[in-house]
Amino acid sequence: MITTAINEFKKDKKEFQNKINQAKNKKQKLKFVIPNILTKSRILAPIIILPAFMFGNFIGATIIATILGLTDCFDGFLARKWHTTSKYGQKLDAISDKLFAVGISIPILLTNPLMIISTIILEFIIGYINTKSYLKNNNPKSTLLGKFKTTILYILLCYTYLKNAVKIPIFLIGLTNILQISTAIQYYKIDLKKDEKKYNNIKKVSKKKNIKSETNKKIRQEINEYRYLKESLLSVEEEKIKTMKKTL
Repeated sequence: MITTAINEFKKDKKEFQNKINQAKNKKQKLKFVIPNILTKSRILAPIIILPAFMFGNFIGATIIATILGLTDCFDGFLARKWHTTSKYGQKLDAISDKLFAVGISIPILLTNPLMIISTIILEFIIGYINTKSYLKNNNPKSTLLGKFKTTILYILLCYTYLKNAVKIPIFLIGLTNILQISTAIQYYKIDLKKDEKKYNNIKKVSKKKNIKSETNKKIRQEINEYRYLKESLLSVEEEKIKTMKKTL
């Protein structure tokens, strides 16, 4: 199943690369490339943010996290505006979001685990639901609730980075956790609906095949009966001809 998902991702990437190669000019190619560069920048975020955090530069880490978090708003917006959306971009966006959230949560988990542990666990649950859905080829997509949850999550993480200078509102942690639980439930229900739809489609196809099989069976039976009747009639005719020859 995992191998299939990886192959699908590679296939989507190849199709996306073909679209870039078919672009008429450099400007059109950039319209394909820029949204994905913004998306990929979130994957590299921990490499930049972790050193700043570890050396006590909380403000710098917060600024970098905020800027990279904002790329999540602009990559999809630009892709839709320029009509360069793709399956590869959607999947890359989902992967980048999870790696970004987990990556910038690591230093917080090390320094203040009690404050952030529930948030990280819930984010892992959402990631697990989406990954499971993706491996089943259910093509999981972000919902409006999921996007809002991600925005609040980024705000919480940035607040936490500034914990030495700013007091973190408890309601923000609670709000984030509530949104995460709601998002997890929503994604789980969407996945179940897609499974149910897939199952119903299989039943319909199977039913059609059975009907077709029964129809073919009846047709074959009728053909055999026709052949038997034809052979019987021919046999009778042959007997008549023989009888007539003898009388002559």
